[in-house]
Amino acid sequence: MDPGFLEAGGEDHIHDDSVSSVAWQFPGMELNVNRLQRWIGLTIQQELGQDLYRYKGVLAVKGVKQKFVFQGVHMLFSGGFQDDLEWADDEKRECRAVFIGKKMKQEHGEKLKSGFMECEAEKELRFNVGDRVMARVRGWQEGKILKTWDMGNPYRIELQDRDKTNVWGPEDSDICVRKP
Repeated sequence: MDPGFLEAGGEDHIHDDSVSSVAWQFPGMELNVNRLQRWIGLTIQQELGQDLYRYKGVLAVKGVKQKFVFQGVHMLFSGGFQDDLEWADDEKRECRAVFIGKKMKQEHGEKLKSGFMECEAEKELRFNVGDRVMARVRGWQEGKILKTWDMGNPYRIELQDRDKTNVWGPEDSDICVRKP
């Protein structure tokens, strides 16, 4: 490596001012995995994919001990839960991300941030373990809440069918789960 390669040699250098980055760190924030996946699909892979040059992050998903790690280039996204990377019991869970690309700070930063913030997990759930509910699965079916915050989903529901089928309630909304 040439130690002087960074020294100005009298040549004019032109830098592209349209390339910028945004980065966030949200201590204590945990995400709803279903909202996160929708946001990734819509924002990163469809809307801003051409303008994103590089992005990466480490996220805390509510109800999941493993860290959600992602990275990507343009619309090529790679991410998921890492079995070998868990949040330690004494470690403060948080979400951190950085996005580098064309006009990230100038035009896309606020949209990225607000979309990301909409992925935050519900603070309080409407139903508790044991509550009877109606779950939207091929129409509406009777169910019982078995667990809250199961694998990033607000609810794990046991349908009251012959097989006692288990399903997830992906969001705490009347679109997915409602009172009987």
